[in-house]
Amino acid sequence: VQIVQLKGGISHSQSNTYAYEVVELFSEAFSTVGRYLPLPVMFDTVQIKELIEKDKHIKKILDLGRQANIAVFTVGTVKNDALLFRLGYIDKKDKDIIQTRAAGDICSRFFDVQGNICDKELDERTVGIKLEELKSKEKRILVAGSQRKITAIKAALKGEFANILVTDQYTAEELLKD
Repeated sequence: VQIVQLKGGISHSQSNTYAYEVVELFSEAFSTVGRYLPLPVMFDTVQIKELIEKDKHIKKILDLGRQANIAVFTVGTVKNDALLFRLGYIDKKDKDIIQTRAAGDICSRFFDVQGNICDKELDERTVGIKLEELKSKEKRILVAGSQRKITAIKAALKGEFANILVTDQYTAEELLKD
């Protein structure tokens, strides 16, 4: 068993992403060593991101994530207090576009209610597994709950990013209403 971080998680802001802690706890639970992606989740330009992804060590971790047969992930919201907005990677212009078009994000990749990528340029600057690559996993486990994530969870299920949902009773009841 290998535990591999599927997206960059280093933050230059005061907000903690808990990316390291999540990988560490999974690694302890499965008595293995975690494989960390020691990068920010987004770069300023596509060219910088592509150059860094060519590094043999980074490429190896990204490839391990792509090869994994199980992915465990959550969804983020596009509300003003969303973690990705607090991290400082997204400027006001991009934030406005995202909040107009997106239902949520998985691995920092924003998608609409139909499961389509919302901002191609921003997506190209994002480090980690692509949503289409995620769809190829045998088990795609979405762990999410709460009223504030209903829209994002629905869109993730509609986009077929998850084939297993782990949630709470109240969120499940809300999802079943439609």
